[in-house]
Amino acid sequence: MLGAISDGQGSVFMDTKTFDRFVSQQQESSASVNWSQVRNEWLGDLDQLYSKIESFLAKYLHAGQIRLEYRIISLNERDIGAYNARQMVLRIGRQQVDLVPVGTLLMGSKGQVDVVGPAGKAEIMLVDGKLDARRPRVLVTVGVGGRLPVASSEQVREPHWEWRIVSPPPERRYIEITQESLFQLIMEVANV
Repeated sequence: MLGAISDGQGSVFMDTKTFDRFVSQQQESSASVNWSQVRNEWLGDLDQLYSKIESFLAKYLHAGQIRLEYRIISLNERDIGAYNARQMVLRIGRQQVDLVPVGTLLMGSKGQVDVVGPAGKAEIMLVDGKLDARRPRVLVTVGVGGRLPVASSEQVREPHWEWRIVSPPPERRYIEITQESLFQLIMEVANV
């Protein structure tokens, strides 16, 4: 163990300098993130999803066959804190389908919206579209001896975030949001 001190009888104690470095690194990493910017980007991404859905439903909205409204909900995420977001509510006859924002600080995605209807719940996630978007991936970096491997220039790239429907378990897949896939999702959660 780096920075560890042994008492000669098998007990290992951490050097306080190691702990000091750890505390200092945590302060630097926390201060280096603009959490207001993270929140605002997430809310912008959410607005883009809603605009896309509105465009797919435009024919039905203009005809009055689907009513759309937004409700303000409160979210609270670690580091970002409490903030308000819009929840989309679709009313199709007697059916109601809610698109409920979950948050942005999630493992494996930049954001999630739950699609909730009388027959169940589905997920839409903001994922890196440059990866194989057909199925979720877990990317893990393993270091040896306390050192992390140096990333190659091929590994370091900006993600291209895209909203995708996530299929239910056990074989979770990412499905591109098209008019047809959105209609199917709405019918599934509305039990049609």
